[in-house]
Amino acid sequence: MNLRTRCLTSMFTIGLAGCGGGSGPSSSATQTVLDNYATNLFAAYSDTVTDEVAFKATVETFLAAPTEANLAVARTAWLASRAHYMLVEGARFYDGPIDLDPPNHEAAVNSWPLDEAYLDYTTTDGVIDDTSGIINNPSELPTIDVAGMDALNGKLSDSNISDGYHAIEFLLWGQALAAVGPGTRPATDYQPGGPRPNVDRRSQYLRTAVDGVIQHLTAVRDAWAPGATYRTTFTSGGKASLGLILTGLGKMSKGELAGQRLDAPYQSKSRRDQHDCFSSETLTDYTRDAQGILDMYQGHYGTNTTGPGISTLVAAADSAANDKLVATLQRSIDLMKAIPAPFEASIVGADDAVGRTSIKAVVTSLRAQGDQLATAASSLGLSIVIPDAN
Repeated sequence: MNLRTRCLTSMFTIGLAGCGGGSGPSSSATQTVLDNYATNLFAAYSDTVTDEVAFKATVETFLAAPTEANLAVARTAWLASRAHYMLVEGARFYDGPIDLDPPNHEAAVNSWPLDEAYLDYTTTDGVIDDTSGIINNPSELPTIDVAGMDALNGKLSDSNISDGYHAIEFLLWGQALAAVGPGTRPATDYQPGGPRPNVDRRSQYLRTAVDGVIQHLTAVRDAWAPGATYRTTFTSGGKASLGLILTGLGKMSKGELAGQRLDAPYQSKSRRDQHDCFSSETLTDYTRDAQGILDMYQGHYGTNTTGPGISTLVAAADSAANDKLVATLQRSIDLMKAIPAPFEASIVGADDAVGRTSIKAVVTSLRAQGDQLATAASSLGLSIVIPDAN
């Protein structure tokens, strides 16, 4: 999530306008879909916690022996640690456990873009400034702990990001100073006696940032656990909860993925506006997001490849609308995979260049699927609003 949008989640209850023209699915069919959705999310967020705990072990190995080889392993593990999280970002944008504000776990987990100078030293025109950032200014955060890092997240501006996946990404890769490719932070940044000061604080900051992600994802997982208050309320919400699911998928498609994540860097041609600008792994994330939207619509996750999902209900109400939507969802995935890597190379150049035309095609498809998700809601007797931007 771009931190700029974190206060807009309260709009989603306005977008859910209630019942439309049709009677909608039966209560038993609705209940089955809601139960499956909650089961899938509990499994997914459980996996995200497991992923991050495994990643923490890799980080600890690196910090104990900060070599280039161990840094490379930690970088690979960082990308793996996000795999399950990206598949359920469609469970956002309806004041659910992930982004209910407060505490807004999503903002503490996945905010971007990040101002490097807010966290650590920076390099400008080949000149290193070792005085910038929280790490190099102990007075800003005397005790490095999760609560303190959370309090500094977005404190002065949207780009003042102090924790989450992308803070960790920056601490592993460093600034991406070249036009194309990842950052090249050396392992010596974590070696006692190395060329950069505040090695102990940098190491502790990296360790604590990982702890913060684990803490926030655990809270989201627990909200979807069997018997948890939120899960019980959600699964007993009937058609209103179906509307929330479709609102989340529609806004993730049209406002977030098409708008914030793809069209914003397409318009600015700035690599800093992409999701994973330090690791240059943006397209991996975006493809996972697109696949996750389709899977969530069909009620799939992990070994559950049969649903039932909302697609089951829409197919019963309007098979043509469901078929069209599933085709568009798959087309968005295929078009995303067709964007030439790395993403930062594709956003520059003339509008008729292959990279930019590929990105534009995905944006168009994702916006169309957002509108089609609203049509799917209508077939269930619901009216939802999916605006162009979050």
